[in-house]
Amino acid sequence: MSQHAAVMTPDQAGSAVGRTLAVLRALRRLGPGTHPLAAIAAQAALPSPTAHRYVQALVGEGAVERQGPRGHYAFVETPHLFSDFPLGRSGPPTGLGSATVRTELITLQSRTGQIALAYAALLIGRPMRVHAETALGAHAQQLYAAPQASLQALWRAPLEADASGWVILACLGDTGAARPPFHRIREDGYAVGPSPLLDRDIIAAPVWRGSTVAGAVSLLASHRQLRGTAVRNRFVAAVMDTAGAISRQLTRTGMQALAD
Repeated sequence: MSQHAAVMTPDQAGSAVGRTLAVLRALRRLGPGTHPLAAIAAQAALPSPTAHRYVQALVGEGAVERQGPRGHYAFVETPHLFSDFPLGRSGPPTGLGSATVRTELITLQSRTGQIALAYAALLIGRPMRVHAETALGAHAQQLYAAPQASLQALWRAPLEADASGWVILACLGDTGAARPPFHRIREDGYAVGPSPLLDRDIIAAPVWRGSTVAGAVSLLASHRQLRGTAVRNRFVAAVMDTAGAISRQLTRTGMQALAD
């Protein structure tokens, strides 16, 4: 999608998001390796031409790759945008580097046409928010062209630096005396503020594992588009929907681990 792509109507978004998610979930269910289009379409319960259209869109976004024999595709498990800034041998913490999280981010990116990110909360030492997953759509070139300092700030920053960290801070206890007004963020369930990238603002919502805040979902949205109240509200709703879906998945995963 282009940077200035129009926001879809709720009906259009629901249909497109549902089909995108159906294709991504089909690839996950089919497991590692490459799979023919017919198998993907059958798992997604979509006609082959429709499945092909959505698979091609996901190939363009870097979420799916053509591999192996003609007409075979594979899910791309991890993005490569920040490969120069490794998080460490253990990978992204708190489960926020999973295929499920990436699927939800891709859906958010497709729904809004903006840059979607997931951050993990690192609360040992100076609390930080650290990039775990990204869905860029057509914005990879813009991000690569950003100054190195902006990329570093986008990748890792103290929680107080921007809205992606504010929503985590707001969930960590008594921050009533701090600024920005964290009590308002707690009540609203999201935060909006400037981003490290020129001409983009952040809309962020917290991600939970049970009763513990695990990180944040963030949308780097065009400042120009956020001037419109209707678009802003749709973007906020999309971010909160995504954060809720990821929180439910992390909570279920944690409960299953305890049961095992």
